[in-house]
Amino acid sequence: MERIKATFLLHALGDGLGEYPHLREDTKPIPPTDDTVMALALLEVLVESKKHDPQKVAQKYLYYLKKGILKKVGYTTLEALKRFETTKNWFYSGIACRHCAGNGVAMRIPPLGVWAYLGKLPLEEFIETVRAEGYITHRNELAISGAFAVAYAVYLNLKEKLSKEETVKRVLQTMEHLGMENPVKFAIENALHLKGWDGKSALQRLGSGGYIVETVGAVFYLFLSQGDFSEGLNLLWKVGGDTDTVGAIFGALYGSHYGLENVPKTLIRRLEVKGKIEKLTEKLVSHFHP
Repeated sequence: MERIKATFLLHALGDGLGEYPHLREDTKPIPPTDDTVMALALLEVLVESKKHDPQKVAQKYLYYLKKGILKKVGYTTLEALKRFETTKNWFYSGIACRHCAGNGVAMRIPPLGVWAYLGKLPLEEFIETVRAEGYITHRNELAISGAFAVAYAVYLNLKEKLSKEETVKRVLQTMEHLGMENPVKFAIENALHLKGWDGKSALQRLGSGGYIVETVGAVFYLFLSQGDFSEGLNLLWKVGGDTDTVGAIFGALYGSHYGLENVPKTLIRRLEVKGKIEKLTEKLVSHFHP
């Protein structure tokens, strides 16, 4: 229960501090960006529907967009939600193009890793659930592969007592089993090989932008190399890039592995979405363990 809650809390914290690094030394509330808003929207549907329902998830995303709660979304996600508003069908909303390999699916996917762990999903159902979630916005295999890698790492962290290196190797083995021999897998392999490098040099080599290949490389490098959450964010700030999304996904991997270890409680208390996360987590877990 605690590591599940930490998965969502540190996702939100990495997101908020990634976007607003000055708030680390402040006393103001730490707000969410689109990464957290969409992840919690997905979590809400899992709690309300007791299953992954992509139609309801798409409706939730559009609702938050229209209400002005979901802001500054990426181009692909925005165009997909516009298409969903017209078609009213999630299956036809996702944008299919070679340039749609952004991190908009990976940034919101951690709830499905938790869901797969609690529901003991078979691998085939797991990957198809990730694919359905991804297709709401991104019909791009790199975007789907990156999201699966993140969700599966969260799942393994919660399910198995593995070292971080063993977890990442299991992610790579499973991607190979699923035929995901692509630049996303190669980026994770590079992150594994760069573990002993100087942090700034490694992140600069991997990249930390919004392209999913760069995002997963940076996230898995931070996960492998950092045993302190704040130090991981410090390193990310030095390099720059898509710091809110990289910070959010790093937070989910860190939280699912360590819990809230080495994370200042004062930062957690300042999260605007702390209460919402705690309530949704309790409802989610109680569905499987009444």
